[in-house]
Amino acid sequence: MFIDSATLSDLEVVSTSTSRGPTLWGLVDRTRSRIGREHLRRRLLSPSHSAEEIPQIQQAHQLLAADAGAYRKAIDRAVCDEVEDYLSSTWHLPNAMPGLAPLAGGLFTRDKWYQRYLKDVGKGQASVLALLDAAADLGGRFLAGHSAVLRDVGRRIEALLNTPNAERLRRFGGSHSRTAKLAFDQLAREGAKGLLVDVIDCVGVVEAMWSLAAATSEHGWCYPQPSATLRAVGLFHPFLGRQSVPNDLQLDGQVRVCFLTGPNMAGKSTFLKAIAIAVLLAHAGCGVPARSLDFPTVGTIFSSVQIVDNLSGGESFYLAEVRRIRALAVALHDHVSAIAIVDEPFRGTNVHDAAEATLAVITRLAAHPSALVFVASHIGEVVPAIANDPRIGLFHFSADITTDIPRFDFRLRAGVSDQRLGMLLLRQEQVLDLLERPAGPPSPSRS
Repeated sequence: MFIDSATLSDLEVVSTSTSRGPTLWGLVDRTRSRIGREHLRRRLLSPSHSAEEIPQIQQAHQLLAADAGAYRKAIDRAVCDEVEDYLSSTWHLPNAMPGLAPLAGGLFTRDKWYQRYLKDVGKGQASVLALLDAAADLGGRFLAGHSAVLRDVGRRIEALLNTPNAERLRRFGGSHSRTAKLAFDQLAREGAKGLLVDVIDCVGVVEAMWSLAAATSEHGWCYPQPSATLRAVGLFHPFLGRQSVPNDLQLDGQVRVCFLTGPNMAGKSTFLKAIAIAVLLAHAGCGVPARSLDFPTVGTIFSSVQIVDNLSGGESFYLAEVRRIRALAVALHDHVSAIAIVDEPFRGTNVHDAAEATLAVITRLAAHPSALVFVASHIGEVVPAIANDPRIGLFHFSADITTDIPRFDFRLRAGVSDQRLGMLLLRQEQVLDLLERPAGPPSPSRS
C-alpha cells in the first residue's frame, strides 16, 4: 500500500517537526529495540498485506497477545541492540591486528587496549549467545503453534540456527579462553555476521507484531474483517479514546463517494480521520478503534486535510488545493484502488467556483470503480445535482441551536445539513460587541 507524506501528516501517524499532540505511532509502539521499531515503522507506514494475508496476520497477533508476557521476555532476552552494537564495533578484526599472532604470548597481550578489546569481545559472546538462545525459544514456540505466519518465522529461525556457523558461534562463545575469544570475534563480525543480522531481523519482525498485538489488547480494539464494502459499528477516533462519540456507517456496494455536510465543530473532520486511520490500522493487521469493522483492501490511503500555500513558490492556497486533488487523481491511476478523505475542498476560492469544482470532482470520483472517497463540504449548492445519484451517499453532522450556545452530539446521520453557525459563533464570542465598543482614551506616551 502507498501512503504519501501529506497523508501521514494529516493523520498524525508519526511525529513530525510540527506535531503537538498524540500520534498513531505513540498509540501502537511498544517496541524496545531498534530493529523492532524499524519493522513496526514499515508495517505502519507502508502495509502491504492483502485481503488473504490480513486474517493470518491477525491470528498471529492474537496468539502473541494470548501469552504477551512470555513473548515479551523472550524478545528482551535476545538483546538485539547489544548484538548490533557489538557487530558494528570499531575494533580491528583479529586477522587484521598487526603482529597479534606472533606476540600472542608476549608483552603485547598485556596492553590496556588489548584487555579492553578482550572485555568487549566477552560481552559480545554473551550477547550473541543470548540472541541465539532467545531466537531458538521463539522459533520452537512458533513451529509448535497454529499460526501459519509465525510458523514461517519459526522455520526461518530454525534454518538459520541449524547452520555450521551458528554451531561454531555457540562453541566459541561458550569458551572464555583467549584463543576462543579471538576465533569467536573473527567469526561473529565477519563470516557469520550475515547470519546474526538475519536472526536479529527475525526477532524484529516478531517484536513489531507483538507491539501491534499488545496495543490492540491494551486499547480494547477489535480485529476488522476484509470485505467488498465498508461497514463500521462504534467507530471512533483513537486519539479521543473511549470518551469520544462512536459512529456507525454502512454503505451500499455501489457507493463511491460519501458527501458530508454540517456546521463547523460538529465532527466532520474527526470522522474523516477516524475512517482513514481505522483502514490504515486494518491493513497493518492491527485492531481498530471500533466495535466492528468490515473494510475493502485498497492500494492507497489518501488524505487532503491540511493544505498550505507556498508564497515563495508563487502557489496560492487554491492552487495548492487543486494540486492536492490532482495528487489524488494520480494516486488512483497509479494504485488502482483507494480510500480517500477530502476536507472542505476548494475553500480557497469564491463560492461559485468552489461549487463548480466540487461538483466536477465528486461526479468523476463517483464513476471510479475502485475508489471510496469521503468529502466534507460546506458547499450545499451541489446537493441538488447529486441527491439522486446512487453512487453518492449523503451524510451530515448537526448542532442543537435552540439556545444561544450551540450543542453538538457528534452523531453521523443520513441526509444533508444546511446549518450555518458563523453569525451565531460571532455573537457567542462577542466579536461584534467588541467592535462596536467606543474607543477608550489613548494610552499615555512614554518618553
